[in-house]
Amino acid sequence: MQVEFAILPLDIVVFAIAVIYAVFVLTMGDVMRRKLNLDAEFTRKIVHIFGGGAIWTIPFFPHPWLATIVGILFVLMTSMANTERFGRFFAAMARTEDVENASVRGPFWYAVSVTVLTALFTLTGNEAFFFLGAAGIHIMMFGDGMSAPIGMKYGKNHTVTILGSKRSLQGSLAFFVFGFIGSLFSFWYFGTLFTGYEAFVLGNAILWTEMFVLALVGATTATLVELVSPKGTDNITVPFIACAVMFLVGMALGVVVF
Repeated sequence: MQVEFAILPLDIVVFAIAVIYAVFVLTMGDVMRRKLNLDAEFTRKIVHIFGGGAIWTIPFFPHPWLATIVGILFVLMTSMANTERFGRFFAAMARTEDVENASVRGPFWYAVSVTVLTALFTLTGNEAFFFLGAAGIHIMMFGDGMSAPIGMKYGKNHTVTILGSKRSLQGSLAFFVFGFIGSLFSFWYFGTLFTGYEAFVLGNAILWTEMFVLALVGATTATLVELVSPKGTDNITVPFIACAVMFLVGMALGVVVF
């Protein structure tokens, strides 16, 4: 589809809201760490779970391609988190190894994944199918965001190390459950609510069966991919592979039609 590279006043308003949201999430992580004395692991997960939420503004853009620029700014913010000016953001997102390497590689690649998946659909004029990219992003946000704390709390004595990462049945189950919820939310939000984003609407009916099947496929794929992803790569492997598999299954289900 042809993309109209134009900007309207409403684009600017939505763009500003998306940027403010991203900055707000990073700032809240910093505030919770400094003012509430919360552990950096907790604030890092807060950023992980909510940081990608800026994509929720995409259906409100008259020209959705501008959302890609929001993602690029998010990448820049995470890439500069080790500088003196953005050191507080760094402290709110950093793991022990991040401190040692003076860079927040996890959040950086998280931001890269959000940006690339957004670009794949909005810069090509295929934003009607962004529910696929959004599902990959939400699996990363919710599934990955919740699996670590649940796994550490309930499965810390039953872990196995796979390719450098500690995994547990409890953590993987949490990943699957919250990944499924994230996928289902993405399909509902980006596939039924907005004009031009109605892949799961047929006449006056919502295709709930297709939504559940595709969410199940996405969550299952992502859980297996996360299980075998080398340490530090899951923010790339999970959203992209899950998105690709859901794309193929979505075509078979008839919800992705070109």
